Amino acid sequence: MLPITQGPRIEARRPGFSWGLLALALGAIALITIALLTIPLAARPPELAPTSTPDGVVQRFYDAAYRGDYVAAYAMLSEDTRRELSLAEFQARMRYERESELRVNDVALHGETATVTVTITYYSPGGLFGGGEWSTQYDILLEREGDTWRILGQPF
Repeated sequence: MLPITQGPRIEARRPGFSWGLLALALGAIALITIALLTIPLAARPPELAPTSTPDGVVQRFYDAAYRGDYVAAYAMLSEDTRRELSLAEFQARMRYERESELRVNDVALHGETATVTVTITYYSPGGLFGGGEWSTQYDILLEREGDTWRILGQPF
């Protein structure tokens, strides 16, 4: 009688530890962590000019108006302008668009007065034919009152 030989023996493999899968998971976690840490840095508002400069006053004026802090914005107007325009009138006239962006283009100093040229770009949400944007340029006049620059007239 011939001996019985068995064919190749098949062994069931248990799932083992995979270094490649671990490296992939750690890499994904590292990328997610880096992204989460950089989001606050990317969302930081731009640095404003110093408050001792005409452009710094204009930037803070529009920032206050944008946030709806009309008392702070009104305080940046010149004394003469505040005499001519009450806070209530100022609030009623001040309609700053929240969907907008301000850019200071130029600052011209003329002794105790200054002109800050700004461009405000307004954005409108989509509609039937999509959204739109338009820009308007303004010359904001300022005068020095003591050590502080104040906005002359109504900058809107």
